Amino acid sequence: MFFLKFTERVNKVLQIVLTAIFITMTLSTFLGVLVRFVFRALDIQVTFPWTEELSRYLMIWLVFIGASLAARTDQLISVEVLVHTLPRFIGIAIKLFSLLITFVFFVYLTLIGYELAFNQGFNQTSPILGIPMMIVFLSMFLGSILGMLNLIALYLESVFLKKDIRFTSMEEDSVE
Repeated sequence: MFFLKFTERVNKVLQIVLTAIFITMTLSTFLGVLVRFVFRALDIQVTFPWTEELSRYLMIWLVFIGASLAARTDQLISVEVLVHTLPRFIGIAIKLFSLLITFVFFVYLTLIGYELAFNQGFNQTSPILGIPMMIVFLSMFLGSILGMLNLIALYLESVFLKKDIRFTSMEEDSVE
């Protein structure tokens, strides 16, 4: 199905982007620690005040984009003991209900993210980096939209490939 293949391609790109974000965030944090503790101990007067802010904003992007990828493989935090132990029909009903609640939550986050990014983000800049806060707020908006698309893909995959949706979080491979 085209939609499943499309979401897989998008998710592969997002995995690369998340890897780059994680590496950049780690290097920025390491540089901040190096400057704050090591250089100070060596009495070298260097400051990089932007490292903490950059790391914080990259972490925000990492969380929202990562959550959308986790939604695709049903890896969002959940307690699945009931879903797995109850009879099949009841377990599937509970799982579908939880996915619906998650979808509604992503819709809500999309609305909040839109409000923050497009109505307030233009008027604010970050204190140290001076970038528009719209860039940071877009993470919630885009991550939530991607999360909704990935939840739809998860549902469609279980329907068209006749997979038991109760056990999708236990599978290691997704659609190829």
